[in-house]
Parts: sequence; structure tokens; C-alpha cells
Amino acid sequence: MDWESPKLLLFAIPLLALLLWIENQSAHSMEGLRKRVLLALRGLGVLLALLALAGPARVVQSGRKAVVMVLDHSQSLGDEGLAKVFARARELKAQLPPDAECFFVALGDEARLLPATSLEVGTQSKEWQRVHGGQTHLQRGVEYAQALFPAGTSRHIILISDGHETRGSLMEAARDASVAGIQVHAVSVAGPRKPDVRVSELIPSRSRLHEGATLRLTASIESTMSGKGRLKLYENGIEVESREMTLKEGESRDEAFTRTPSVRNIYKYRAVLEGFAGDALPGNNDALTIVDVRGRLRLLYAEGEPAEAQYLVQSMEKEGIQLELRQPGSIPQTLEELAGYDGIILSDIAAREVGENAMSAMHDYVDKLGGGLVMIGGPNSFGVGGYYRTPIEEILPVRLKSPDDEEKQSAALALVLDRSGSMAGEKLETAKSAAVAAAEVLGRNDSIGVTAFDSEAHVVSPMTRVTSLSAIAGQIASLASGGGTNMEPAIKIARESLQRVKAKIKHMIILTDGQTSGTGYETTAAQCRAEGITISTVAVGEGSFIGLLQAMASAGGGQAYTTTDAQSITRIFTQDTLLHTGRMIREEPFEAKDVENHVMLAGLTPFKAPALLGYVKTLRKTTAQVPLVTDSGDPLLAHWRFGLGKVTAFTSDAKSRWAGLWLSRWPGYGRFWSQVLRETARPPQGQRMDLRIAMQGDEALLTVDLLEDAGARVNAASVNTEIFYVAADTLGAPLKPTAQLPLHQSGPGLYEGRFRPEQSGVYMVRAQSGANTVSAGLVHNPNTEASLGTVNETLLKEATEITGGQMLAAGQVPDLKANQATQFMELWPPLVVALL
Repeated sequence: MDWESPKLLLFAIPLLALLLWIENQSAHSMEGLRKRVLLALRGLGVLLALLALAGPARVVQSGRKAVVMVLDHSQSLGDEGLAKVFARARELKAQLPPDAECFFVALGDEARLLPATSLEVGTQSKEWQRVHGGQTHLQRGVEYAQALFPAGTSRHIILISDGHETRGSLMEAARDASVAGIQVHAVSVAGPRKPDVRVSELIPSRSRLHEGATLRLTASIESTMSGKGRLKLYENGIEVESREMTLKEGESRDEAFTRTPSVRNIYKYRAVLEGFAGDALPGNNDALTIVDVRGRLRLLYAEGEPAEAQYLVQSMEKEGIQLELRQPGSIPQTLEELAGYDGIILSDIAAREVGENAMSAMHDYVDKLGGGLVMIGGPNSFGVGGYYRTPIEEILPVRLKSPDDEEKQSAALALVLDRSGSMAGEKLETAKSAAVAAAEVLGRNDSIGVTAFDSEAHVVSPMTRVTSLSAIAGQIASLASGGGTNMEPAIKIARESLQRVKAKIKHMIILTDGQTSGTGYETTAAQCRAEGITISTVAVGEGSFIGLLQAMASAGGGQAYTTTDAQSITRIFTQDTLLHTGRMIREEPFEAKDVENHVMLAGLTPFKAPALLGYVKTLRKTTAQVPLVTDSGDPLLAHWRFGLGKVTAFTSDAKSRWAGLWLSRWPGYGRFWSQVLRETARPPQGQRMDLRIAMQGDEALLTVDLLEDAGARVNAASVNTEIFYVAADTLGAPLKPTAQLPLHQSGPGLYEGRFRPEQSGVYMVRAQSGANTVSAGLVHNPNTEASLGTVNETLLKEATEITGGQMLAAGQVPDLKANQATQFMELWPPLVVALL
């Protein structure tokens, strides 16, 4: 039993109660039996009316069966294949049960109903194949068949075809049929293997690029015959390359063309096969594609040594890439400033010089805006540049600690922290956090000790192995401010603790924000250096004794840091710790090895470049690609996607310190870096707007993604598109406007629309929202029917499996009982009669 509106039955109780109330309130003089009979009849009438309105139906199993056979009339089958299709259809019809209703559908670029009385290949069928067989639209045939089934019948579709579809999507039609309870079965029939050559597709390495970038176009060629001819490439209607081709029967080949569009424009490419005698289907001898070429690539270049920037800037200028050099202190700090660049290069510049705001903006620039970031190595880059625990570290494809499998040198670190009254508040809390961060970058074989000072020295954490970070962090957290400033006793305690510990590397970091009492600090620092202990100093604020601290660092063989920003203390501590523990930088010659194929190395493999003289040690992250490694297997060139953008790490440098031989002896220096930067940079598109086009069946789906800023999307916007077209045989002609299409919002910041490309050729779509404009191209290829004499078994099998159907072998028929139909017997008419 089934109901159309069962909730209406809930009104029975209040309506019956209403009748009872009316009967009790009635003043009509009527005997009791008559009143009770009248009440019962009225109640029965109300119940019958509600039952009829609720739409009851009895569900019964129907024994009726219906089969629709879809007969492929495509030209790839030819006369011989079409005869096989009809013969198989006659055989199946003869084997079906006598009570099964049977329909026949002819299929080409459209579908039509065939008379069931005649299943012979006549003049009319051949003519329909000639006119409509230029395409195979399996989806349309299945959808047409679905509309033919009578009600109350089990529904089966038998597709008799070679499975080579040229339009639509059979899989989409199969999914719809499965939801409707229809089983699709398939019979594979191959046409004759006629002499045929074709270009199945022309694929560009990228659909959008900047002028001067190298473009690779790959033409896929298939042949069922042997012969000689030519393959030509046309660019905007002009022949730019021709190749002699010798093809063998059954051969499939990819031919690659390289082009370098030098002018901003929409480039239309066409690959054409010519001169092959005996080709049975010349209509499939060409393929199209479209490429959008934008202006020159523009990247922000932050270099720690501006005098060394000339090498990369001049080299990229020759490659058509503009690098805008920024020195430390002038790096953009906001996302809005970064959004105008196609990419960012950080080369040998410390994190504290970049700034916390700039690093956060760069993180969002990559993650949210799809920008590109390239970090190049040097003594102030990666871990030794203080990028540990920064927003930049999260997006890099490498980890910043030293390799775990290396034979480590044990290290001991002593931290001497000012805890005087002037350090109270943010400065002391940041110093404590920096001390914990310094402990984190050490290994389990290393040791750390923390001593604080005001007027006296206080041991916060004694020198101990870094086996329990939580215990060390707990001791550091207990540090509180005091009064006075005398760092001499604290330095003495730190020096003695380093003397006692067994470690090959011993280092001390002193932090203070004020003046100190005591004397002889430079002499003490020199003595420490003689004992193998290096000393670095950090001066916080303008009131610190900067001259003394710089002299101590110079005498102690360490680094002297000065900062007015307490937030940079953590960066300084991690940078100095990794630098002076001696495991992060390797300065000795090595040759790069290519271990993974990557587009960045196109034309450069096998990789034969001169030796590099050093690099910063890192570890690859799990999902990163590492095309180049050092001689010891450490990452040299690593790349991955992060969010919407891409990030590349090159752990050596691009200047004279480590890459001097590349600059003087390797002609591939410019090509290598141009390919790295082009592959990493943001693809040409609207600054905060992107347009994608994809074919879904016979329609093109337009999708626009509209951003307001790094973390928000634009809703309720007005997005309009203009569609341009140029025919396949007139690619040199200008694009003609054909339609304007407003897009509707389908999700947060997402806008969609559809149009149907009717003719073969190139369609260009330009989307606009306010001042933002972006464009993309779609190629609607010409006829691709091919007399390959083969069957696409994979497609047919997947379509039948989705619907629960079968691949039918010779002499096999589908089990029509496996898909029983249900029939609804409506019960409201007898209820209405009973009510009357």
C-alpha cells in the first residue's frame, strides 16, 4: 500500500470530534437510534473523503516487460558494421519472450525511432547514417530510449555499439538510468578496420601563460594504415611548422611542438595531417586548442645581499621575466600590496628582516590568492634564517630541521637571559618562548641550559640533554622578572656549564635590554672562544649597551643582533641556534642529481650543470616533489602545491657564493631559473577572479570564482560573460561575439552558467564583475569518428555495471525477470463512489 498524501488522515480525529460536538449541540427532535445512525453515516462519509484525498494505491508486481534496443549508426562502423548491428538486433528480438514489448532506436548525432516491423539495412538507414553518423552520441540515445517505456513495465535498454562516443557522456546517462530503475545492457560490435589516420587531440602544456614563456603542444596521432604524409601546425591560421610523417598500421604516436608566444594575444593552434593516400575518414585529420597569453611575468625579489641580485635580475630580463628588487626594510607588509605580483622570491634573507606581518601576508597570498613563492638558500635562509615556527615554514615543501639520519655532532647551548625589571611583560615572555623554540630545534643528543640574571645570577634550567622538552619548557616558564642588571655572574655560570658538558659544539646566546655592571666582558668572550665556546649577543631596545654586546660577539666568534621588536626574539634565537650548532649549512662542492621528472627541468635532463659550492640542509615533506637532490640525497630543488598556490625551495643560492660556477660556466642558468619561476608563479588570471570552462555532455559549464580578499568571497555579485567564436577552418580570422550570458550564484563566491557550442571551432569566454575581468577558451573539436575496427569495452562495461546490466555475448539475452516492474493501482475512485 502506498499513499500520496498520508498526512491528511490526521484530520480524521478533529473532524470526528467536530461531528460529535455538533450532534450534542443539535436541538432537533429526533429519536436516539436515528441520531446515532445519522452520526455514523456522517462519520463514515468524512473518513471516505479523507481516504480518497490521501491518494491510496495498491502496489502490485507487474509481469509486463519492455526492451529498447539502441542501434549505433555512426560512420565509424561503415556499411559492414551497420549490417552486424541489425543482424544482432534481429537475433536478440527472436530470443526475447513473446510477451516482451520491443522498440528500436537509431543513434548517430541524434536519435530517432525505427519501425519494429523492418530490421533490415535499407537505403533509408544508409542515408540516415551518412547524414547523422558523423558523431556518436550514446548519451542522447540512452535518454531517448528512457522516454519510450510504457508505464508498468520492466525497463531494459540494449546498446548495440562499438562504444566510441564522440559527443556527450554515456556514464552520465547510465547514472540517470540507474536512478530511474532502468538496466542498460551492451552488445559490442566493431566496424571494419578501414585505412584511417587521425589527430585525436592537441593538448597544450598550459592553457594560460605569460609572453615569452615556452609552450609545449602535444598532438596524439592514431593510424590503422601504413603511409607517408605531413603533420602541420598552424598558429592563428598561419602555418608555423611542418613535419614529414611515416606511420605504420596500428601505430599510436605523440608529436610535440614547442612554441614561444612573444606577444600578448589569444593564440589558436591547429594540428593537421595531410597527404596520406587512401585515408577513409579525412574529416578527423585535425585537432584544435587555444592558449591565452598574457603580459610579462612580474615577481617580487627580496634579496638579503642587494649587490648580488644583479645576476638573477639580468638573467631573467633576457628570459622575459621582470623582477622587482626589494631590500630588507622595504618588503610589502600587506596582502593588498603582494596581490599585484605573480610570485615572490625570498633569497638569503632572514625572517626577522622580512617581518611577521609580511610573512603572514605571504602565507595568505599563496594559500588564498593562488600566488607562487620561491625560497632560495643562503646563510640567512630556511632554518638558519630563523624561519622555524613562522608562517613561511608551514607552506614550504621542506622541513627546516637537519636530516635525522645524519651522523650528528653533539651540541651544547647555554642561554643567558636578562630578567631585570625593564624586561618585565612582553619582552620577558617572548624571551621565554624563544628559549623553548631554541630547545625545539636541538636534537636528542644535544644539551641546553638556561641562566637568568638581574643583580644576581639564577639557574633557570641546568645544563641537561634535550630528552624532555616539556620538562625544560616548564622550568623556563617559571622565570620571573627581578631588579638590577649584572650579567657577569650569569656568564660565568653558563661558561662553567659548557666546560663541563661533553659536546663537540658549544655555543652561548646572551640577551639583554639594558646597561650592565661589571668589566672584562670582551676578555671573557675571547677566552671562551679559545676554549671552543662561541658567543652571540642579542640587544633588545635602544637602551641596551649595543657597543659592548657587538664587541663581545666579535671576540666570541658569534653574531651580534639588534632589535627593537620583541616579537623577533624567537626568530633570532632559532636562527642563531641552527647556525652555530653547525649542522645546517654544508659548504663544499657537489653536483646536483635529477631524480624525478618535472616540467621545471624540461630540456635540462639529464642534468649536467657545474658543481654548486654549498647548500642549507633540509628534509623533504611527505607530499613534496624533489626533482633535484645533492650528492648526499638532501633536497636541492623541492616543489609542491599549498592551498591555491605553489611553493618551491632551492636550498643552494643563485649568486656568486655557492652558484659561482653556474654563473660563469653554465649556459643553462637562465633557462633553469626561468622555468622554476614560471612553473611556481601564479597562472595568468584575474587578480581575485578565476574562470573555468568544462564540457558536461553537449553543454559548456562556466564557473567563476570571485574573491573579495584572502579570506572572504563575494556574494550577490553581478557577473556577466561574453562569448566569442571563430570557425575551425578560419583560425586566422578575428573572434566574433556570439552571445552574452549572465551567471547565477551557485555557492559562496561561485557563479555558474551554461551554453551549448553548436559548431566546431574555438570559443572564447570573457567574464566581468565590476573592474575584474578574466577570460578562458574552449575548443569544440571537429568530427572525430575513426574507423579503428575496435570496441571501447571499458566504457560499455562501466555503463552496464552502474545500472546492474550485462555485457551480452553472442547468443545471450538479458534476464528480464531481474528487473521486475511495480504498478500502482489507484484506490480513490471506488472510495469516491462509496462516498456518493
